[in-house]
Amino acid sequence: MTTNDYSCLFKQGDNVVALQIAKLIDWPKAENCKLWLPPIQRSIVWSNEQVINYWDSLLRGYPAGTMMVHSVGVNGSSRKGRNLENGMTSLVKEGDYQLFDGQQRMAAILLGLGKGEMKGDRKLWVDLGTKPNNSSGLRFQLRITSTGQPFGYEPDAPNQKLELRKRRTQWQYWREKRGRDVSPQDAFENAEGIDVIDAECAVPFDEVYHCLRENDTEGDISFLSKFDKALEEIVREFVKALKNALESEVIIQKLDSEKIVSKPEEYMRFFGRVGQGGTRLSDDELTYSMIKYHYPEVNDRMKDIMRDGGRLAGEVDLVLAALRVAKTMASWDNAKEWDVISRPGPAFVAKLKEKKEVEAEFKEMIGLDNRPSNLAAAVKSILDTLVYEAKTRPKGLPTMLLARLPSELVDVLILFDVKRHTSERLQTDEHETLRAFVLNWLLFIGDGGKAALRAFQHAWGRKDAMVTEKDLIVEYEKEGISRFLPRGELLSNLREQVKDGDHVLRAWAERFTAADNNEHQPGEALRVLSTNNELIKRALIWLQREYIVDEFPYYNPLSARDEDLPFDLDHLIPYDIFGFNWGNRWSRLDKEFWDDGKFRWQRWTVGNSLGNFRWLSAPDNRGRHEGELRRINGDLVDNPDDWNAIIPQDKNNQPWSKEKVTTFQRLIDLRTLDLYEKLLTGIDSILPPM
Repeated sequence: MTTNDYSCLFKQGDNVVALQIAKLIDWPKAENCKLWLPPIQRSIVWSNEQVINYWDSLLRGYPAGTMMVHSVGVNGSSRKGRNLENGMTSLVKEGDYQLFDGQQRMAAILLGLGKGEMKGDRKLWVDLGTKPNNSSGLRFQLRITSTGQPFGYEPDAPNQKLELRKRRTQWQYWREKRGRDVSPQDAFENAEGIDVIDAECAVPFDEVYHCLRENDTEGDISFLSKFDKALEEIVREFVKALKNALESEVIIQKLDSEKIVSKPEEYMRFFGRVGQGGTRLSDDELTYSMIKYHYPEVNDRMKDIMRDGGRLAGEVDLVLAALRVAKTMASWDNAKEWDVISRPGPAFVAKLKEKKEVEAEFKEMIGLDNRPSNLAAAVKSILDTLVYEAKTRPKGLPTMLLARLPSELVDVLILFDVKRHTSERLQTDEHETLRAFVLNWLLFIGDGGKAALRAFQHAWGRKDAMVTEKDLIVEYEKEGISRFLPRGELLSNLREQVKDGDHVLRAWAERFTAADNNEHQPGEALRVLSTNNELIKRALIWLQREYIVDEFPYYNPLSARDEDLPFDLDHLIPYDIFGFNWGNRWSRLDKEFWDDGKFRWQRWTVGNSLGNFRWLSAPDNRGRHEGELRRINGDLVDNPDDWNAIIPQDKNNQPWSKEKVTTFQRLIDLRTLDLYEKLLTGIDSILPPM
């Protein structure tokens, strides 16, 4: 095979060939017989750790694994493909190949060489001055930086952020050097090896690769050893390992075009079963892959939309929301309600081209055929309305709370905006209503699927503006789709109930019962909100929004993973104080509680409820450990002395008395009610009277 001629790979009639990684890298830019990604492929899903571990395997000489390709013939599965270098969609020609399975591994290889779709937001480095810890399992100290973390992650845990103190110090340095308005994107693109935190001699992986292609091995070693703090022993070993990795072979298997590729139903079925990188596709991911299979340009349009809309939802959720809205807005013949208003799945997409009105509406939503994108306009409008801004939108949502929006709520928000666009955009006095609706949904909707269906039922077949958010909340509460909220006038009774309580901790069903004054049992909303871990997190992100936005302005909202959050849920009364091992009760409690079953089992219900939590920066939380409660701005604690009075300085010598146990529940439940009252200020504008 000549340098740029890949057309003879399978000329001998074989369906399996071995190709050096160095040759595989050049295949996507070959002069003829290029390698493409089919439009059906999912987005990049590999984590930092997966990328690093794969490269570590290659550097150790482990097998690279098998990749599957298929040829693009006259009757091929697609006449378009995604460029492996930049992810953009282009026409493919007969004789080209498409990578059916192996996208994640191929993307990881290309990232190491400064190529491929990942290079826009991640970069791979090798620290030539540090030997990795044995616990990391790595042969060489590989590091990753990203647009969200431009100065790197923990060296031994590449999915975990570095401690806040180190990141703050580095940001301060960058602001002094580049100006206060420097963005994470600027830092990512311009960071040098000395900027990678906790690295001795970080060198971009692709620089070593290009050096290796231009020089002999000894020349590479001599050149790289001159880097400040580089260790020649590591340099020598790494250069040889990388050279061997590039010369190792990947097994390429060609799919049978007659049995699989030329038959769309077989192609889709096989794609769904094989999965990518060992990760099974969800139904939503498979549905989106089918959309890209039939409409390859969707990939490019979504790249544009995601640049601005990534804070609202992921690519899959936005596309499925657009299709759901499109089929609800379009006029169908003999359509059944469920087909129209339900979330689209693979079966619907398979027949989309037969539904011309829906297809046309969907193309307009996405912005195909050179039309403006209604989806892009909707995302911008929603973000302009919802995102917290201290002066103009003080009741808005921080971006990290937007990153937690359920997919059904995203569907409804897109529907709201598109329906209003057919008449008029949001009026100024409606902005507050929409924010209240979203906050209410995030905290009190019990069944998001039913809530979305009800909204889409109202939209189907109506060309005028749809039902208002306030009317929906009335329906949601009436039908039990939303928990019925206690109104402000009930709070005084609830506070009296808490203050009149005794030392016996109340069980879950016994808390806040003073609000249960009608068949809707409003106290249920408080019981669920105060004890559901995810709802507690959402509520506190909104309640502490000013603190969160001020303290963590560079948080990457594209990640909703809790391990990526720059702060922790901190127990005001530390967990170890009330959640101790029951076998140690004689040193932790007064004798009267030793046989108290209620205290034994109900202490977690009370101690792990909303009133005993706040968000606190990770290093501040670690510094506190089990010590006294210290005030921070925005922690919503007005009486720290009362809390500290029941946090023993020496828990083994100061067992909890009846008075302290009584105070334990009283403080937590009263603060729960105080926090709920503050939540009402963001929701009450949308609530009907009781």
